[in-house]
Parts: sequence; C-alpha cells; structure tokens
Amino acid sequence: MTALKTLVQLEYSRFSPSRQGKSKSILIGLSLFCVMVLVGMYLPATRATQRSPFIFAALLLWTVTLGLSTLHILAFQGQQHREWFLFFPHSRLTLLYAKVASLLKHSLNITFLVMASAIAVYALSALAGRYAPLPAVELIYTLASYTLFIIATLPLAVVWGLAITLLMRARKAAVLLVIPYNLLWLLPLIYAGLLSSSTLGLEGVEYASPNAVLMYALALILIGWPFCYFLMPLIARNGLGAMGELRSTALPSSANSRWGKNAKINTFTIRKAPFTTLYRLHTSRVQRIEKHPVIVTLKLAVPLLIIAAGYYGSTDGLAIQSVSRALFMMPVLFGFLWMMSRSSLERKQLPWLLGLPQSRLTVLLAGVAAVWVTVMRIIIVLALSAIAGSIIGLITGKTDPHNLSYALTWLLFSFLLYTLTLTLTLGLMQAEYYLMKSSALSLLLLPIVLLGTLHSVLINRFMIPEDIHSGMMPDWSLLGWIAAIGLPLAACCIFAGAKYYHLILTPQKKAAAQTKQA
Repeated sequence: MTALKTLVQLEYSRFSPSRQGKSKSILIGLSLFCVMVLVGMYLPATRATQRSPFIFAALLLWTVTLGLSTLHILAFQGQQHREWFLFFPHSRLTLLYAKVASLLKHSLNITFLVMASAIAVYALSALAGRYAPLPAVELIYTLASYTLFIIATLPLAVVWGLAITLLMRARKAAVLLVIPYNLLWLLPLIYAGLLSSSTLGLEGVEYASPNAVLMYALALILIGWPFCYFLMPLIARNGLGAMGELRSTALPSSANSRWGKNAKINTFTIRKAPFTTLYRLHTSRVQRIEKHPVIVTLKLAVPLLIIAAGYYGSTDGLAIQSVSRALFMMPVLFGFLWMMSRSSLERKQLPWLLGLPQSRLTVLLAGVAAVWVTVMRIIIVLALSAIAGSIIGLITGKTDPHNLSYALTWLLFSFLLYTLTLTLTLGLMQAEYYLMKSSALSLLLLPIVLLGTLHSVLINRFMIPEDIHSGMMPDWSLLGWIAAIGLPLAACCIFAGAKYYHLILTPQKKAAAQTKQA
C-alpha cells in the first residue's frame, strides 16, 4: 500500500459514514433523500422542463462541495492534530493530494445521493403531469451529460475551496481577488434566481441542453483540471505549508510565556460579569478574524455595492423588495450554519467550558449571543447601506418621497422579519441538546434544520411573496403573531437545551472508551 493511499484512507476515515454505524448512516441518507425530493417538488423552477432537476442538482453539488472543502481547510487550521499531520515524513504536496482525494470521495458519495433525488423529482414531476417524460434514449443521454458535468466540476470545487488558504495570506493588491472568489459562491444563487424568473425560464434555453452541458464538461476537463494541477503546488507551498508556522507565530514559546520579560498572555478580567466574560471569550475569535485583510476588503466593498443597489432600486418598490430578500437572507443562513457547526468544532472545549463555576444557561447563552450579535452587525450594516442608497436617490431626484417611504417601509419590514427569523432559528436550534436524550427524539431535529435552511423559501411563500404587486403593504399582524408564538417557544428550547448541554459530550466519551478497549 502506497503512502498516498494510506493518507487518503486516514483522511477519509475522519468523516466516513461508517463511523456513525450502518443503521444510522442509512437513516441519515434516507432523511436527506426525502428532504431533497420534497424541496425539489416544491421549487417552482424545477417544474419548467425535464432537465430542471438535473440543473439544480449540479448547482447544489457545486455549492456543497465548495463549502465542504472550504470549511474543512479552515477548521484544519485550528485542530490540535494539525502539527501531527504536517510532520508526516511526506511532502506538503502529497499531504494536500490526500486531502483532495478524501474530499472527492466524500463529494462522490453526496453526488450519488443528490442525483438519485434529482431522478426521483423528475419521475414524480412526470407522473404529476408537469411535463411529458423524455424518451428513454434522450433521458439516458441527459443523465450522462449532467453526470459527466458534475464529475468535471468536483475537482475544481475542491481545489478552489482549498485555495481559500492563499487568500487568507494574501497581501496588498492580491486581497482584491477575494471579490471574484466570493462571487463563485453566489453563482448558484444567481443562476437559480434566473431560472425561477418568469421571463428567463428554462423554456428554449439552449445553453442548458445536454449537448451544451457535455461541451462544458469537456472544457472543464481540458482547461479546469490542468489549472487545478498547477494550482495545487501553490496551495501546498503557500497555503498548507504556512500552517505549520501558525503555532510558533501566533503563540509565545513555552519559555517566554512563563519566564520572558516581554511575554504577553491574553486574559479576560474577572471583574466583569460571568456572562460578559464568556461572551468576550467567544467574540475574541471573531475579532481576530475581522482584522484579516480579506475580511477588511469585504467590509469596505459590500456596503458600497449595497448603496448602489439601494440607489437604483429606490425608484421601484418591487425592486427594493427583491433587494431586501437577497440582502438579509445570506447573513441569516450564515448564522444558522455557524451555530450548527459550533457543536462539532467546539466540542473539545466544552469540558473546559462546562467545568467553569457558571450555570449551563450562562455558558450556552454566551455562545448564542456571540453568533447573534455578529450576524446582527452584518444585517444592520447592510440595512443602513440600503437606506443610504435610497436617500441618495431622493437627494439626486431619482425618486420621490412617496416611493422612498414605500421602499423604506418594506426595508424595515424585511429587517424586522429576518431579525426575528435569526432569533427564532438560533433559539430553536438549542433544543438539539435536549433531543440527544434518545435516538427517537433526535429525529425531531430535522424540522429545525429544514426551517434554518429553507427559511427564505417560507418567507417568500407567506411573508414576501414573489407575485407581490406594486402598492401592497407588509402584513405586520402576521409578523406580530409569529413573534408572539415563536419567541416563547425559542426561549423554552434554550432552557431545555441548557439543562442537557452536557449530553453533547456523550459521543466523545463513547469514542474514547472504544479507543481504550481497542
């Protein structure tokens, strides 16, 4: 067995489905399959033509693979086994190839599940009479074209996700590359929005035909794969290679930290209230990340783009509603994904946190508050930027006071709505710890996860419908009822989750016991 093959198996085993047990892996797979089929049947754009489910499957796999690769390499920087892995007697390029191969294997597993869901959506839509079924030969050709296109995009998504390490260490003008890099995350959303449009639907769109998709796949293989091959040594040298220096540069040596005259130790004063101290502990990581040049560039560029969008959208009430939907959706989704990943990323620190002489409610609320405040800062900056753009439109005569007041009304409604959505989502997610009491109760976590991932779909359906007409005012009473019912429920989930906060350590203790027995 070669060293590379051994390293690939090691990397793959960290998140292998077999670690969850055969029955639990099958249950998770079936649950995800059912969720994707239900969502696919619900989305209007999947009803356009026979190839619609496969287009959305390709968009979903690009986003998932890119996100999986990016989160993996970002989490790797803070893992305790980082130095152990980097000190293997192999080149950094070999180690990087092992990570890429492992991520590709995981992506192929997800591809199988997503494509099966796309085929199910196509079959159910054809049976429901949404469109006529394709002939067998044409269906096979369509499946083959889109499958080849997806396989061609997977290496690009994996390598492009790992390339975030280059941007995190970029300096000066190279930091500007973060803008086109982040646009790749938005491409599926932009394209999905075009497909969902009544004027830019899939009917007669030749660039999405199987022949065109097959040509795209061949172009990616001939151009994209060599690009990844030449980019890999750069990532290994300047990205993965620089991670071995983080420990020595970020922390003082043991001698200096104890006995050096100039040693600096980050401490938190105990004069503050316990909640404030814990909150500062959680937000200190965020503050450190915010100082990075990439994040500073985004903090300067994004408000300017929102000001421009608010300026051009101030003349049309319908346009500002579309801007409002897109404005706050991504921060709320970011907060949900952040909170969902905290339980796994911070599991090693939980024994220390739970050992503090503070109540579990205080410890839990401090972590939730750190996420909530960070996301709300983003939402407030985006809202103020949109308001500034609208006011500039009034000053320059692009809009009149009536249209401005109508646009600001919808902007205020969207701000309050997404603030409430963020609060409810983060609160309901704390029920995760209570649901760990049994495997049967853990199934109830699925509706909460669906609420977090599909909140924009529910908002567009019931609160800000896409077919809204000009002059229509927001439904403030419905917003009040949601707050009256949802906020007490979220508070109950927080109290219940705090009581059983320690249950998240149970899988870790079982794994340690199994390791000792082995």
